[in-house]
Amino acid sequence: MAKASLYPPNPVDVPEELTQPTSQYKTQTLMVLLALGLFFFLYFGLMFFCVLFALWAVFLCPFEQRPGGFPWPLVKVFSLVMCVPFGILFIYLLKNLFKFERAKKEFLIEVFEDEHPKLFQFITQVCADVGAPIPKHVYVDYAVNAAAMPDTTSLFHMFMPTGKSLLIGLGLLNCINLTEFKAMLAHEFGHFSQKTMKIGTYVYTVHRILYQIVYGEDFFDRFIIGWSHVDPRIAWPAYIVRAVLWCLRKVLGLLWYVVVFFDRALSRQMEFNADLIAVSLTGSDAPVHLLYRCHFADACFGQAIDDLRIAMSHHLYTSDLFYHQSAAAGILRTKNKDPRLGEPPILPANAKDTTEVFEEDDDKVAQMWQTHPSGYDREQNAKAHYIRTEFDERSPWLLFDNVEDLRERVTYKFYRFYFKIPKDVVLADPEEVQGFIDDEHADRTYDPRYQGLYDNRNLLITDLNDLAKDGAKQPWSITELGQTHATLYNAEVKHRSQLYYKRLEEFHFLNAVQNDWIRVKDDELEFRGEIYEPDDAKRLFKKVDKELKKDNRWIEEQDCRVFMTYFQMALHINQEVANELYRRYDFHLKLQDIWFELQKQKPPIDAAIAFLNSQESSQMQPHHFQELLDIFREAHKTMKGMLRTAKDMDLPALKNLPAGQPLRPFLLEKNLIDGLSKYERSITVRWVNRLLDQYHEMKGKVDRIHFKSLAGILALQEKIGSECTRRWSSLPAVKPVER
Repeated sequence: MAKASLYPPNPVDVPEELTQPTSQYKTQTLMVLLALGLFFFLYFGLMFFCVLFALWAVFLCPFEQRPGGFPWPLVKVFSLVMCVPFGILFIYLLKNLFKFERAKKEFLIEVFEDEHPKLFQFITQVCADVGAPIPKHVYVDYAVNAAAMPDTTSLFHMFMPTGKSLLIGLGLLNCINLTEFKAMLAHEFGHFSQKTMKIGTYVYTVHRILYQIVYGEDFFDRFIIGWSHVDPRIAWPAYIVRAVLWCLRKVLGLLWYVVVFFDRALSRQMEFNADLIAVSLTGSDAPVHLLYRCHFADACFGQAIDDLRIAMSHHLYTSDLFYHQSAAAGILRTKNKDPRLGEPPILPANAKDTTEVFEEDDDKVAQMWQTHPSGYDREQNAKAHYIRTEFDERSPWLLFDNVEDLRERVTYKFYRFYFKIPKDVVLADPEEVQGFIDDEHADRTYDPRYQGLYDNRNLLITDLNDLAKDGAKQPWSITELGQTHATLYNAEVKHRSQLYYKRLEEFHFLNAVQNDWIRVKDDELEFRGEIYEPDDAKRLFKKVDKELKKDNRWIEEQDCRVFMTYFQMALHINQEVANELYRRYDFHLKLQDIWFELQKQKPPIDAAIAFLNSQESSQMQPHHFQELLDIFREAHKTMKGMLRTAKDMDLPALKNLPAGQPLRPFLLEKNLIDGLSKYERSITVRWVNRLLDQYHEMKGKVDRIHFKSLAGILALQEKIGSECTRRWSSLPAVKPVER
């Protein structure tokens, strides 16, 4: 290889049988083929029956009356009439066999050898080592993924091979090293290598065709549905065809589940085999570390998207998405207080020893329907014959030429596909955009001196006005204020804050257990160092709930104490500072009310969307429709009311936001969608999607301002505390006032 220095060496002493298909792999392949054979036997059998019926009706069924009294003329007429729906059914079945699906490439960018010679040399070498054909095309996109994909799927490709292309997700490449990149390519090429995957490729192609047959919908289906809505004297053949198709899809759909069950079992074996091919080229650690990094890369990508979405609202568009994905790693590590978050464990010094990266997942039932094995199972498979990996920690970006240009092109595609931005938008320097993002996150990261007291919660102050009046009427002495200020965030506050957040975790965990949302391992519920039965979750949940109520009362007392302390300290500076603190608290508490009302709509909206997604037809029972209508009308009513409230709220001085402007136009850029009447008889998908988009826009912006508002309050209080401390430092000590 011309650039051997960029190609991590293969491990030595790899057993020849390591990458051979196992007996379980072969058994699962046979089961899938048997299920597919049964499926096609029924499918082609029905087509054959349609042809036989038409031939019999036209040529064999007698038209004249014969001895015996059987009404052959009527049978002839009826059979000829029935040829219409049976003919339509035959056409329907036939046209499904000639459907094909091209790989979706609207957000992909093809790269070529003359542009990136080092990359193609690397790919060619991996293909040679795996024994796989060189990909027909190489594409890149912005996502955290990688795939070796066929160009098309159709009936012909059950018998003739289709071209295969390689897709490299730059969101994944951005977070791995050269050795892990090699493991990624070896895994993907393993899926299509001639050594192991001939049958798997056949099954993959048939799998796609079956899905199109059972669940596909095209102009023909829409034509039959439209035909059935016209005059019944003309639409009767469509009635018959729709009834037959409904029965057909139900029967084939049941068989489809059998095919899917065995196919997913085979798919897991294919993943195991592809992992072992990667092991043979990189060692056992690289595929496992790659899998581990995928999860963190995806989390960083999601964080970057959230950050860039906020920047977009200020007309800032980056020219390098991956710059922000890398920056998001630091943000997530800071947020989770874990400097090694997303990093796999360091390998032991002894090359024969390894580490365990993944924990065992006890939910074996769910795994039966997954296409990929769990991370734990894949790690055990890769390390069954352990081969130490010698990592090359350099970045795979070294394999690309004109990296800056490529990253900008992919970023532009990302914006166009993901956010639907205009074509002529101007992309800004990523450092400028990241500066904006860092300012945003500065408002979400509070000083350690607060001991975690303000992390992810609302302020609990019932009557701000009464507190302010009491503070003005009954001022504390300077000595008392100084002593109280010094103990606002002491060790006791830290301890109680930690207990509060620990109980919150317990609250959500026990709630999930008692509702069967999660299963505890070995039917043993571990709670505060003791082992309980899962049925005890309900009792323990009530216990934690009572403790949280006590915690909330303490938090409310603490929040009131903090406000009263700084409000009175502000009065010692001047009335304007005290008024500013009051206005910030008042704005924040009103914003919390908006947040709370929007949050109340989330569970019913989520339930409604889950119900709609579970429906196979647009028709539903009247009472179900009425429930959905009530949910969406209530959500719209709440949003409208909160926007009305926001009209009278002016933004305080906050980073990246215009001070003094009304909150309303910021919460929702466009006008709220028109509501639904209680007499509605239908709800369009477009209306639901627009409502959801506007709900999430409002909810996201309220969340953003909530963090900023609290940060603004804390910053002002810090200034007040510093100023008072400076002024009072020269005063003689005064005995605290007895209260």
